[in-house]
Amino acid sequence: MRDHTVVVGFGTKGRSAIRAVCATGLRKERVVVIDPSSKAIDAATTEGYGGVVGDATRSEVLKRAEVQRAGQIIIATQRDDTAVLVALTARQLNAGAKIVAAVREEENAPLLKQSGADEVITSAGAAGRLLGLSVLSPAAGLVMEDLIRQGSGLEIVERPVTRAEVGRSPRETEELVVSVVRGHRVLGYDDPAVGGLELTDRVITIVPAVAPEDRHGLHHWREISEGGPQL
Repeated sequence: MRDHTVVVGFGTKGRSAIRAVCATGLRKERVVVIDPSSKAIDAATTEGYGGVVGDATRSEVLKRAEVQRAGQIIIATQRDDTAVLVALTARQLNAGAKIVAAVREEENAPLLKQSGADEVITSAGAAGRLLGLSVLSPAAGLVMEDLIRQGSGLEIVERPVTRAEVGRSPRETEELVVSVVRGHRVLGYDDPAVGGLELTDRVITIVPAVAPEDRHGLHHWREISEGGPQL
């Protein structure tokens, strides 16, 4: 297997991460789950994912999941110290994979990045901010919860710029663009550096949720409307 997705931990965070990734079109057989619990792996394989039972801080366990060939690694362990060790070991085995990890405490996020994670999500901090927002503005809290929930209401989507959008400003697109990804930079929709959209850009938009089975049809419709497949 090559360029697959490895998910370490099949608890609430790991399952939610897998479902979010698969909702974008990733096939279940391209996902390998690692968890020390045989019951968790049984549940993962029942859902159609590959599974490896073992301690993901050990290189031989990661190699059984072919981490050295993976394209993406999601670390969703229960303990922050475990996440750090997994990130260190995974990065040693695979220098090019994108590693995204979750930590409970915000103070551990810098250490996890130093250990090799590209992106770190603070689960406790994110939940706390959502709680605070919901108290201050229940309506805003509902909108944020809707954006987080997969498959209903609104979703945040990253997609390529279409040919018809080239040269336009982000505000002139049909969808609500919140950011533009240009190279390695993420620019706000109102950043003067954006100027006109370029064909090599990607945009992060807020759109109505689309069922996974309808995503291919939506992409096909975009290709036809633009006169051919996207580059």
